[in-house]
Amino acid sequence: MKKIVITLFLNFFLFNLASGKILNVENKVLLDVPSSHNFIKYREEEVADAFSDFIDTYEDLKIDAYVVGPSKYIELERAILDGEDPMENKYVKSIVKKLEKKNFQNEVKAMNWMISEAKKIMRKEKIDLITYVIVINRNLKDLLVLGNEVDDAVLELYSMNNSELLNKTKELKQMMSLLDGANSKTYFVGPASIEYNRLKIQKNNHGELILKGPSKVTYAVTDTLTLDAKTNILLGSHNDKMYLLISACYVDCSKFNSKFNKMIKPIFSRVEKKTNDIKISPDSNFVEQLKSLNELYKSGVLTKEEFEKAKKKILN
Repeated sequence: MKKIVITLFLNFFLFNLASGKILNVENKVLLDVPSSHNFIKYREEEVADAFSDFIDTYEDLKIDAYVVGPSKYIELERAILDGEDPMENKYVKSIVKKLEKKNFQNEVKAMNWMISEAKKIMRKEKIDLITYVIVINRNLKDLLVLGNEVDDAVLELYSMNNSELLNKTKELKQMMSLLDGANSKTYFVGPASIEYNRLKIQKNNHGELILKGPSKVTYAVTDTLTLDAKTNILLGSHNDKMYLLISACYVDCSKFNSKFNKMIKPIFSRVEKKTNDIKISPDSNFVEQLKSLNELYKSGVLTKEEFEKAKKKILN
């Protein structure tokens, strides 16, 4: 029984998903996150396995996938992806050691206890926001195929304003509730249930469609034991790229929605610039020009190469 309980615990722990900082994820996406957060990139073969059908459908499609979160969690996930035994992790060892002393005879009680212990560790280490980020090198419109019923419906959404999109979203949710395995707010997929009633389709300030909103995922481990996670999702396009972000929170989630909204704000504030478009005025203060240029570089608006070229313009 102990082996089964430990396996269930690891599935839960790995499913997770101070002052802040702007995290530049390989110059593909900007996120406003706590200073303790970092990211890792999934390898090409890992992405190819997960999105093989999607990649094969479109020519020259490039998908990059990342996980963003507290550094201690990121280190654990990378170690496991590199083939290290998760049982060697100090937190897992600590819980297993306590579990052996507890000597539970009931599997459900043991699992509940382990979930409680895992949440204690998450609170202590401030693991309250794990985000999976998918970046595709195409705008949503570029992926649509004319004559395809679903794609034509998406194109129709582009012609609507936010008020019309709100009404359309309500219609789509009503249609969703009539599907097999759904009710007025939840869709059931195997042992998991996903709340969809608070998701919204809208346009951002750049006129791009986005699907956004809070949700909740519940996974039935057994008939009497479930795992719950608050989630947030963003699906949208900007600067000729598509973004899918899925965040999960298990502990200290009272400010989860506001944290997510703060995190994604830089994505749509960034405007791609070419070095040749940067205007250098001979009358402006030399130091101020360098300061402004440095701010653009730090915020991720400029790449290192663009920054160096613009700096040379000023120095010359």
